[in-house]
Amino acid sequence: MDSRRRSIFKHCGPSFACVLLFSSLPAPCLAASVPVPSALQKPESAHIDIYKKLGPAVVGIVCKGKMSNGMPSDFYGTGAVISPDGLVLTDITVIPEGASDVKVFFTSGKVLPAEVRKIDAASEGALIKVDGKDLPHMKLADSIKYKVGDPTYSWGNPHFTIQRDGVVSLSTGTLSGMYNSTSADDQSRYSGPVIETDAAVNPGSDGGPLTDSQGNLLGIMSLAFQRTRWLGLAIPTHRLIEALPELKALKLATRPEITPSVVATWGPAAAFGEVSAKVAQSTVGIWIVREGDKVQPPEERSKEALPAYDPIPPGQARGQFEARRPDPSITSGFLVGNDGTILTSAFHFEDQAKVKQIFVYLPDGSRLEAKFVNKDTWYDLALLKIESTAGKTLTGVELAKGDSLTQGRAVSVLGRSEAPGGLTLNSGSVSGLGRHEGMCVQVSALINYGNLGGPMIDLDGRVIGMAASMNEKTPWRQNCGVGFLLPSDRINEVFADLKAGKKIERPKRPFLGVQAANGALDTKGAKVAAVVATGPAAAAGILANDTIIELGGKPVDDWPGLVQAIRQCKIDEVVKVKIRRGQEEKVLDVKVGSQ
Repeated sequence: MDSRRRSIFKHCGPSFACVLLFSSLPAPCLAASVPVPSALQKPESAHIDIYKKLGPAVVGIVCKGKMSNGMPSDFYGTGAVISPDGLVLTDITVIPEGASDVKVFFTSGKVLPAEVRKIDAASEGALIKVDGKDLPHMKLADSIKYKVGDPTYSWGNPHFTIQRDGVVSLSTGTLSGMYNSTSADDQSRYSGPVIETDAAVNPGSDGGPLTDSQGNLLGIMSLAFQRTRWLGLAIPTHRLIEALPELKALKLATRPEITPSVVATWGPAAAFGEVSAKVAQSTVGIWIVREGDKVQPPEERSKEALPAYDPIPPGQARGQFEARRPDPSITSGFLVGNDGTILTSAFHFEDQAKVKQIFVYLPDGSRLEAKFVNKDTWYDLALLKIESTAGKTLTGVELAKGDSLTQGRAVSVLGRSEAPGGLTLNSGSVSGLGRHEGMCVQVSALINYGNLGGPMIDLDGRVIGMAASMNEKTPWRQNCGVGFLLPSDRINEVFADLKAGKKIERPKRPFLGVQAANGALDTKGAKVAAVVATGPAAAAGILANDTIIELGGKPVDDWPGLVQAIRQCKIDEVVKVKIRRGQEEKVLDVKVGSQ
């Protein structure tokens, strides 16, 4: 790791807590008094056992080298011991070509010098060797045999946790994608197959292992990222074995099956890989050709050439760059029914005048052309239609009806990756109801421009909605854990009109006709600043400076409480509203209006 990334550590300091660290240090006394639910003890012990067994096989690495501009720099990162005699696998963002003074730090406190055995610029793999015997080590796995949805661990040395504290960071997640990518980072130049994970990847974790649920090495985490999905990437072991001859002599571990005990340990995320198979057949990739595009879509995703290295332009902050829709625009959608109708996000067509062609890639990688039919920005919903199937059989889904979405419910959003267009899967849970004026449901599943417009499923594999409501101007960003699901019931309400090309009217909302006063949150009840002259509240006799303390027989504690209460009302319903005016309380009948 060079000095630019090392400066992050200087700003954060040793207490920077971006990851959960497992340590041998005694737990605080308070923890002993809090009983662990018995249902969680077995899953917890499985993670602890993996850490105890293989944590010592993860090492910190420092060396001296030169940056791409030739300037000398200190580098640091992570590595994985892969043989009992001291072979350590990492990457060239940790051990650059020409590296010297290489030191390897163990969690035991031991520090050993290392020799560089092999560096391969194309795979960005680096193999070093310490003088060891019977060292804890990880087995290599045949990464090509793994599936999207498989559980993963990311292991790392962010901000010198091994050197400073003798601990390795450990994060759980899933294998969320397998595809080909060219890095857009200003240090990694990797181009080739990658494994994507939603497990935590932090500065200093580069070169560290990404493993399966048994701790078998799936890949080496890299600084590489790609512009459609912006999630952590690892260089898979099958690519590294091709590039580093010494690895070919090592025996490969087999992929663990997803058994009920694995699901019990890893939770719903481990189950979605199994239940997503049916909906995956309806999940498509969408390539939108816009005016001025330099890259043209291939006839088959499997034959798509990887783009040239194209880093973030100098002087641009990553956050600003990440907020922009990538160019070319490649995203996801899903087939509804078997007539070629596709739903996706309207955001992808906000500059519709510049759209020249729309291509849809089926799960087998083949390409069909689609036409734009209609969109609605309020619902963030667009409808496309495949005109000619070219003999292909299209498999559509049925949207769930009358579904009850509750907080805590497990969900997963599906999408299509970069070439060759494999499935992507990001799981989470419902984290908020009634968002965006009751239009959307908030979810913790990671949403990005790659899966925006993709179907969202539950643990029964039913399509309960679509990933929606993210664009270049929203304060929430890609993969931030605040995403939105447009529920299937909402889609069903407007689907027929959308398909017919009609304009979708904005849904009417219950309306009272009052405005909040400054400081209303500090007042018991909802203090009214102003009343809309022609609104229901004015007609019932509510005045400015009144405080609403009940609506429909239920107490109103504050302004947000009043907003929620109004949303529960029906248009034209007559409700009793209790107000406080000075020292007097009154009950008024209000006929709820609409807006």
